[in-house]
Amino acid sequence: MSPTILYDPEAINTIPAVRRSEMRASLPKPPRRRFQPSSSQTLLAAFLSVSSILLICGALLVCAEVTLGLVGLGDDEYIKVDPILGISHLENKWVDFRQEGFSRTKISSAGLRDIEHQLAKPTGVQRIAFLGDSKTQALQVSLEDTFVRLVENNLNAQEDHKKFETINFGMSNYGLVQYFVNYLARVRPYSPDVTVVVYHIFDSRDNVPRFGQQTLPSPTLSLNNRDELAIDYHFLDGWLHTDGAKYMIASEWLRRNSHLFQALSADDFMLRTSSKWYTNIFAKLMAPFSGSIENTLAHVPLSELGSYDSQRKAICDETRALDKQVSHDDIWMWTVKPRLGKIDAPGIDEHDSFKLSNDTARSEVNLAGRVFRMLNLACRNAGSKLVIVTLPAPDNMLFYVKEIQALKKLAALEGITIIDANAQFPSLSPMEQSPLYYRSHFTPAGHRKLANIITRRAQADSQQIVRRILFLVIASRTS
Repeated sequence: MSPTILYDPEAINTIPAVRRSEMRASLPKPPRRRFQPSSSQTLLAAFLSVSSILLICGALLVCAEVTLGLVGLGDDEYIKVDPILGISHLENKWVDFRQEGFSRTKISSAGLRDIEHQLAKPTGVQRIAFLGDSKTQALQVSLEDTFVRLVENNLNAQEDHKKFETINFGMSNYGLVQYFVNYLARVRPYSPDVTVVVYHIFDSRDNVPRFGQQTLPSPTLSLNNRDELAIDYHFLDGWLHTDGAKYMIASEWLRRNSHLFQALSADDFMLRTSSKWYTNIFAKLMAPFSGSIENTLAHVPLSELGSYDSQRKAICDETRALDKQVSHDDIWMWTVKPRLGKIDAPGIDEHDSFKLSNDTARSEVNLAGRVFRMLNLACRNAGSKLVIVTLPAPDNMLFYVKEIQALKKLAALEGITIIDANAQFPSLSPMEQSPLYYRSHFTPAGHRKLANIITRRAQADSQQIVRRILFLVIASRTS
């Protein structure tokens, strides 16, 4: 063996190093110890994860709310449950209306689609209250373009010695019974000098409940076997216990304050009414939760509506008292003959079908005449003059023409002023072809025309009153 190799320092140092590495490699490796968090650490991590998710979701919701508010979306809701009238406006609520025309309006603190009005009538002011349905409410146009506002402007511009104030009590889906109850409960405290009922076709049909039809609830009328008329709340009370009513009560805060909730509700309503596919999918998705939802809604307390029994009783008692003091004579005395060719009524003889329509119209209008007599007496007792304005309707509404004739007869008998706007609007069929209408509601041009009709009649009546006063003064001096 070469001594050089035997004592080579690299050889001496390398061999043991290699052997040591081989020995280490041959030894079994100890198992790695994994970190095992404690239960408290696990809970903390889960809490932080959930909190982060909730914070992110909350931030997204806030961003959506702010964005919708800035761009003017998500203010669609304006209806609340009302135990006296069925429905009414959400007070102090901004409303964007886009279904027909457009307006952005803030509902007043008293729940009116109008400017703010103080309850006490200012000295020297002639106050005019307008009762009506969606055509009087007039969400299709801006507030300053409604005929109610325009009548006030017209009268104040042309009458130097008087100050006029008009108040809009119109509400969509209201009918004659609601006009009457609304006057007793909420209009009369404003002490109007003139009370105007803006009457439209089908207003008389709302006197009785329409079971099985898609309609919002309201107080109705009932007659007992002694021909005594009463306000009936059974139909409305039945609706108050439905899921739909409970949902409206439970969701009122969201419908008042959440732009996102209102936008989603509006989209949901639109899709439900236009897409069967959406309706079916939604029903299937919600089916597993239907039981819990119904159970939750069943426990929504009607006490959320406040106390209303005493007010209902006062209205019912006054209605019975008024009905005893007015005439019950019919105002529809004729039989309408069909002016069209054939009447399509499968399985029913055309003459029998028309006779049924005539009998129904006669019953509804005669009942409406009775309500108007009670309203006229209530107005007279409160120092208010009752005026009826009959709105225009399509030219083929034969029964509505006869209904207006019956109301004119009633007006002559009871000393009620009637303004037949139907006769002063162009006969249209369909109404959509006129610049006076969007679809079934007035455009700004239609509101201006109606305001001018009402203003001219008001000025004529005012001049007639002045002439009567002058005549009485002259007669007293000469006698």
